[in-house]
Amino acid sequence: MGYAFSDVICLKCGVRQGGVLSPVLFTVYVNGVIKALSVSVYGCYFHSLFVGCIMYADDLLLLSPPLCDLQLMIDICCGELEKIDMSLNVGKSQVVRIGKLHARKVNSVVINGSPVEFLLT
Repeated sequence: MGYAFSDVICLKCGVRQGGVLSPVLFTVYVNGVIKALSVSVYGCYFHSLFVGCIMYADDLLLLSPPLCDLQLMIDICCGELEKIDMSLNVGKSQVVRIGKLHARKVNSVVINGSPVEFLLT
């Protein structure tokens, strides 16, 4: 049985794309974001279960009935991510409003001072 070794790769930031440990390491890094959101009073709950934050890979979905609470949740995320030298990408972020008043003019939701795009449903 033969053995092969690859060249040494120096990672200075983030986790290796496609690496076996990458999902686990990423989860360890962002777990603080989910914990901080779950102990806040913001977001959606199903009975006593917090469902205001859904994460799949590196995508984050925040659910909040009032828009002002959504802004507070975003601020919590930004603060927690800043601790681990990460940030939200405002260019890849969007707000979707659902309900009878979804098209009503409201204040902007911002990420680090930049407004987030509203999608009309």
